[in-house]
Amino acid sequence: MKKILFISVISLVGLLLTFTGCGRKKLSLDAEGYGKTTLANGITVLVNHDETTRLTAARFLVGGGVLTETAENNGITNLMLKMLLKGNDSLAAGEITERLDFLGANISVVCFKDYGAISFTSLTENFEQVLEIISQSFLSPTFSEEELAKLKHEVEGDLKAVNDDQTQASSRLFWQTAFGDRGYGLYSDGTLESIAAVTVEDIKAHYRKYVGGKNMIFSIATDLSPEEVALKLDRYLGGIKADAEKVPTSDMTLQPEKEGFVSFDRNQSFVFMGYMLGHLKPVEVAYLDLVNRIMGTGVGSRLWSLRQVEKLAYAVYSQYDINKYDAVFRAAIGTDTAKVKQALTSLNREWNRLIEEGLSGEELATAKVNMKNGLIYRIDTKANRANNMAYYEYIGYGYRFVLDLIEKADGVTLEEVNKFIKDNLTPDREYISIVGKK
Repeated sequence: MKKILFISVISLVGLLLTFTGCGRKKLSLDAEGYGKTTLANGITVLVNHDETTRLTAARFLVGGGVLTETAENNGITNLMLKMLLKGNDSLAAGEITERLDFLGANISVVCFKDYGAISFTSLTENFEQVLEIISQSFLSPTFSEEELAKLKHEVEGDLKAVNDDQTQASSRLFWQTAFGDRGYGLYSDGTLESIAAVTVEDIKAHYRKYVGGKNMIFSIATDLSPEEVALKLDRYLGGIKADAEKVPTSDMTLQPEKEGFVSFDRNQSFVFMGYMLGHLKPVEVAYLDLVNRIMGTGVGSRLWSLRQVEKLAYAVYSQYDINKYDAVFRAAIGTDTAKVKQALTSLNREWNRLIEEGLSGEELATAKVNMKNGLIYRIDTKANRANNMAYYEYIGYGYRFVLDLIEKADGVTLEEVNKFIKDNLTPDREYISIVGKK
């Protein structure tokens, strides 16, 4: 494990790094260089110390995502986060872009079902300047009418592209079919209608409600010492207010109608078929990862025969998604419109085979090796580590969860996995979305 994470154990053994200034709780780094603390204003800070490169990656996470939205203002979180970098009391939008480009910072702004985030990677020597710019945007955004109008135009263009992409349209339809026009059924970037209706005053109100230390996580993977990190975070994040409204708990009631359909006048169709699993225990995430690898993650997986043998698909795979209140495990297939019914029949056959027969010992052994390799790759870069730490901490599994999954893999038994399959892949949880022609 220590070799995997490229951390010098010798430099950490017996080293207890603590700091208590400005009301901050103590931070201790473990043998792999991970630690957690809380700033005085409530911001949870997650740290991974790694001296292998002179790069720093970090993520500002704001809790809520689409759970803070309605069908009428869907997409407001995405707009709010992007607007934070469109001007503050010190810099105009163009100046922010110019300075971040000059500093070589790679910035991304994303919104998900449970949270939104601003993530960045920079040379460590430029980290403080990048942090100052982004933190100032959290402290004093201007939310100008002119910048919102330009941003809406950009987002509407992105939405039109998504709506025209059968894979993305089918994926969005799958969640909407399961949950309707609320909670996880809403789109992370909104709709053309909802985006058009959002005003600057709406965004300001959303900002006041949810941007506060008690609803924020800051994660960082860096070669800076914990003491250096602490001083910079106190200086630049300490001024963010603590108070934030509690994020609403989503109504996770599943819809009675099991199939969603949107007509596309094309020669191809795209189908998602799968199961809403509810909130999973940590060990159940390991089960799901293993089953997913066997079901449909490339050549040799169970679904591969639909493409290689039955000639049904131009794309076929399975995937899973873990959220704060629910998880999904689904199969995807892109096929000729004339073959949709046959594709559905074949997908049903493979799901039934999985449920009735379970996995074999040989399949599980191979999946364990692939799972560990895949998880190691997931934390290979500092950016991945920073993003994963914040994500897993917020949804309730803890910032070291990828490491925990690696450790859990060898202990998983065939009986446990096959019981998980039978208990969770049940007809009442199955949903289908089709974009194309039936």
